[in-house]
Amino acid sequence: MNKSLNVRIKNLLLKSPLLTSSGTSGSRDEINYLQNKNKVLASLGAFVTKGVSINKSLGNKEPRIIEVRSGLLNSIGLQNKGVTKFFEEDIPELRKYKIPIIVNISAGSISEFGELADIIKTKDKNNTISGLEINVSCPNIKKGGAAFGADPKLVEQVVKEIKSKVNDSLCIITKLSPNVTDITQIAKAAINGGTDALSMINTLRAMAIDTNKMKPWLGNEIGGLSGPCIKPVGVYMVFECFRKISECNKKEIPIIGIGGISNYNDVMEYILAGATAVGIGTQWFINNTIFEEIHEELIKYLDKKKATISSLIGKAHGS
Repeated sequence: MNKSLNVRIKNLLLKSPLLTSSGTSGSRDEINYLQNKNKVLASLGAFVTKGVSINKSLGNKEPRIIEVRSGLLNSIGLQNKGVTKFFEEDIPELRKYKIPIIVNISAGSISEFGELADIIKTKDKNNTISGLEINVSCPNIKKGGAAFGADPKLVEQVVKEIKSKVNDSLCIITKLSPNVTDITQIAKAAINGGTDALSMINTLRAMAIDTNKMKPWLGNEIGGLSGPCIKPVGVYMVFECFRKISECNKKEIPIIGIGGISNYNDVMEYILAGATAVGIGTQWFINNTIFEEIHEELIKYLDKKKATISSLIGKAHGS
């Protein structure tokens, strides 16, 4: 273990700043079927799962994924097997990873978020789960389908509800949407609600049109854009939150940077902007050795700079 890569997300000491990113990756099968499984696990600081909801969800109608210039457009629709099957089928496998497991959770109302958090805490009898990542980009069914993440008051209420169910037994991370005017306002609301950390960004709303059929490519028409094209947006939003929010600047509320990471240099951009750790998703579709490659390059970079990841967090701000 190279200690120069160690970082801390509240009570979680991670051996590496590299995490899987929920949504475009984060299924236990992605690791189980790889020949380089052990190398991936040795490179990861934590495994963030795909979104889990109370009940099974079939997701959106097909087609649900299309490649676009420098990115991926997806409209999976939070497809998952539901929390009961998740504990029956995924948890036994995830337990074998012997790294922190963070479960991404989705719900359609504030009370449902609380109920889901309570179910997870109750079912996790072996303390396999280290944290919950709240997907506030999902639609608030009781409020006409608008995303929770666009309303600071709702974000604060969701985080408070979840914290009331798990207290300090799990690290709570709020995953922020970039589809807002000012992400710092949403970040502050999550902090007021009691979040332990922030992750950003989720996908950008986007679409593509088939000019032959003269209709949208995706079955759901609109999807989420991920991949290299969104990295500058992600870096900017991490930079803004670190600069404008005292809890982030003081490193009391860590940030997990997500969006468009393809190599170690991308990772370091996020770290220097103010992130403590990063999530990688879309690039894993293209290169299943991405984690170990970046892991090795980060060690070389830090050796050259005679630094640690922790010492470089927010360094682009001149601190």
